[in-house]
Amino acid sequence: MKKLLLIFTVIGLIVCLFVGCTPTVPTEGEGEGEGEGEPEPVDRVVLVELFTQWGCASCEVVEPILEQLAGEYERSELILVEERAYSIYSLDEIRDRYNWYLPNSADRSTPNTLFNGLNQKIHGSSNYSTLKTKIDTELGKEAKIAVTATRDSDSNTTAITGTIENISSVTLDNLVINGMTYKDRGETGLRYSVTDIFAEQQVEVSTLAPGDTYNFSFNLEGFDWDANNIHGVIFVQDIDSSKKEILQAIYVD
Repeated sequence: MKKLLLIFTVIGLIVCLFVGCTPTVPTEGEGEGEGEGEPEPVDRVVLVELFTQWGCASCEVVEPILEQLAGEYERSELILVEERAYSIYSLDEIRDRYNWYLPNSADRSTPNTLFNGLNQKIHGSSNYSTLKTKIDTELGKEAKIAVTATRDSDSNTTAITGTIENISSVTLDNLVINGMTYKDRGETGLRYSVTDIFAEQQVEVSTLAPGDTYNFSFNLEGFDWDANNIHGVIFVQDIDSSKKEILQAIYVD
């Protein structure tokens, strides 16, 4: 009996040796690249530029609606900047930008609301539903550019550095990397009031092939970013397109 048990034990060990030690060959692709997921998708960001002036009745209709909408979206979705084209808080850079967008002076009465450049435009007063529809239409478009940006500030100087990447399948030409600072002046219509446009430091990118990257930097002096509760936006604009399209934007805290 003991001999019989011994024989069965030996046979069992031999079977386990061959069966247990035989490697399981994974199917093609199985186990490869585990933990290496696809790159995170990049969403389109909407930069809304509202051009206004002091004492404009139609501006007073649009301003609170856009400020409400700006609070309903994440800043990774919507960035609002309010640019005073004339009178109090107006800047040369703002007027130059307004003239560049709308060369015909007859088109530059206020308000004008631009969505990612001239992709979409509303002249005059509007309502919540119409403005939200414009925003959502831009959000639904595919992003062509990815942007990263970091800020380093002291009491008198701020450096913003970053990278843009062409994540589309086509070469992009005649791009400009630009930026703005803005702050809350404590009044309706001035919650996102532009304090500077980086026009003199804007970076021109003549061509950017699919997958290529381009580094940029902006150096701002003469103010304390944190003490003055400044906010910023960096954006990439196709300056030669008929719509002067803003391809992507990123909020700078």
